[in-house]
Amino acid sequence: MFLFCNTHLYGYNIDMSKNSKILLSLIGLYAIIFSVISIWKYSNFLYGGLDLAIINNVFFNTAHGSWFWSSIQDHAYPGDHFTPILILLLPIYYLWQSPETLLILQSIFLGLAAWPIYKIAEIKLGSKYSLWIAVLWLVCPLTHNINLFEFHFIAFLPFFLLMAFYFYIQKSYNLLLVFSFLSLLIREDVSFILIVFGILIIFNNLKDNKARQYGIAISLTSIFYLLIAMRVINAFSPSNFSPFAFYYNWLTDTNIFEFISHILSYLNFEMVVGFLLPLMFIPLLRPKWLLLALIPLLQIMLSISGGGALVWQLHYGALFLPAIFIAFIYSFNKANALVYKKIQTNYLLIIALIVVNIYLWIDFGILKDSYEIKKAPDFSGISSEASVLSSFNYLANFSSRDRVYSLHYHFLSVGQFAQAEYKIEETPDYIIIDKTDFEYYDETLKTSAWAGEYYIDGYLRLEELLTSYGAIEVAGETIVFEKDYVSQLEYSLDFEKYK
Repeated sequence: MFLFCNTHLYGYNIDMSKNSKILLSLIGLYAIIFSVISIWKYSNFLYGGLDLAIINNVFFNTAHGSWFWSSIQDHAYPGDHFTPILILLLPIYYLWQSPETLLILQSIFLGLAAWPIYKIAEIKLGSKYSLWIAVLWLVCPLTHNINLFEFHFIAFLPFFLLMAFYFYIQKSYNLLLVFSFLSLLIREDVSFILIVFGILIIFNNLKDNKARQYGIAISLTSIFYLLIAMRVINAFSPSNFSPFAFYYNWLTDTNIFEFISHILSYLNFEMVVGFLLPLMFIPLLRPKWLLLALIPLLQIMLSISGGGALVWQLHYGALFLPAIFIAFIYSFNKANALVYKKIQTNYLLIIALIVVNIYLWIDFGILKDSYEIKKAPDFSGISSEASVLSSFNYLANFSSRDRVYSLHYHFLSVGQFAQAEYKIEETPDYIIIDKTDFEYYDETLKTSAWAGEYYIDGYLRLEELLTSYGAIEVAGETIVFEKDYVSQLEYSLDFEKYK
């Protein structure tokens, strides 16, 4: 933000032209709209994907002295991902210790990514198209998908990586290093993108010794950083577990035909098409900078489950969109020239792109989900000091406390990927059960490669746990239980039909 408030910084002049002011207003509008939508979702218990709950719980515990601890996971968060940027964000979070803080920050930084896109386009295409292309980022359904699916640190990547790229083409190499390093702090797998970025800088500047040295520095730093990050993750993992072993173990027991079939699967095709369709495949005209997304693409393609539409419907687009938009900017003049040759107009293509992206909101983006607001209990009687064991949809709302636990992990008695036993060292004060979770247990956990064997006794574990609890409220499919409470409420919770 400091970059936008000063007219001069290390030789970087802030252009406050009419277009710049319009864009900053649109960025502010975007941040407000998506913050409001995100907070509305949070207020209506519509964040049930675990990530917002886990990360907010890590922030809260860190702010209160239990650094990086996740009671939901029963281990320190660096055993899952290495995300030092948490420390930089902590002073802001400390002012308002709530998931809403994280949702607002996510909306702000995704909106701010339009600024470096504007500046890059201005250099490469001139002021005629730069504002339009920045607006394209703001209306892109893939941007919205990142924004509205939980909270993830990689939502900060587009802004920092695109700023790094802008300073690269400006030859402001010190700021290139600063923003490249800030990008690394976001998550360990960003290293793969920065390694390729450094290599591309080297090969683009074979006759420019200074630029080449910075490219080497970025690649080597990223490799070194990745090695450290993987050591940290293994050290904090409950059982020195690496998710790579789960995702890619199938590669050790496959043949060349199965490998090719997996790579060329419909799911992988669907993923690639989904990422390129909003920009009408134009980035393929000059695809060099798409290489920034090559390793993340291979990571997903080669995983046991492969790609699919789910990849661009969730937060993973943050790893791909910077490369896609950079390649799009470099390809735009070529595509626009083809359109101009046929129709003799300069603006038809960019207007068509914006219209297409808004239309794709229906199937790709913000309008694709019909949110079902369920009747929820009144939780006002549960103190902030109480320990809570909760179903998915309520975890985020109870995550600003040091003792909050996930019902599905207790159901299985193990944590994610069965890394270790899931231990709750106390009897929780409250248990919140949403019976719709059982559908997920029966449809997904029961057949899961890692969870299936633990599913068998799950309902028995829940039944035994509830013997010392009484229901204090029933609302729709949700039942709230309190420890040592003698209840007179009637409710339906027949575990026999699930066993």
